[in-house]
Amino acid sequence: MGTTTMGVKLDDATRERIKSAATRIDRTPHWLIKQAIFSYLEQLENSDTLPELPALLSGA
Repeated sequence: MGTTTMGVKLDDATRERIKSAATRIDRTPHWLIKQAIFSYLEQLENSDTLPELPALLSGA
């Protein structure tokens, strides 16, 4: 399976939250982001409705 790079623009606060969370679990930010994507996709693919996103993202 080949891989490709995708870019995501995040504000500084969100980037710091990701870095902090990854550090707490002794993982890289890259690993944490991939796990979040895999988890969301699995929920989306196994449901008739969109998975809930935190209210914080409602303005994004």
